[in-house]
Amino acid sequence: MPSRFTSGAYDPELIKEMSDAFEHAWGDFEPRPRDERLAKWLMATAIIEAVELGTRGHENLVRRATVALMTAVKADPETLGRAAPDAQRQKRNRPDVARQAQRGR
Repeated sequence: MPSRFTSGAYDPELIKEMSDAFEHAWGDFEPRPRDERLAKWLMATAIIEAVELGTRGHENLVRRATVALMTAVKADPETLGRAAPDAQRQKRNRPDVARQAQRGR
């Protein structure tokens, strides 16, 4: 965990707001980027930078994270472009998709 979280630089309420904003932004982002690890890092970094600049509010942080990732996808579609459709479905762990895959559809 980054030292700014363990050092008390952010209070528990702000950490929760940041975490909730990240989960919301990531959960709503479609289509899933090819490199999810990098995409999540970009979103988290955008939220941290926004907070350090004084931005507060769930929707503001969600917007910052989403815009940061959208900008990165446009700048580097080779790395962050759309994941393969089958990979997107499997990553969401949808039972209906898993059953269809097992049936060979």
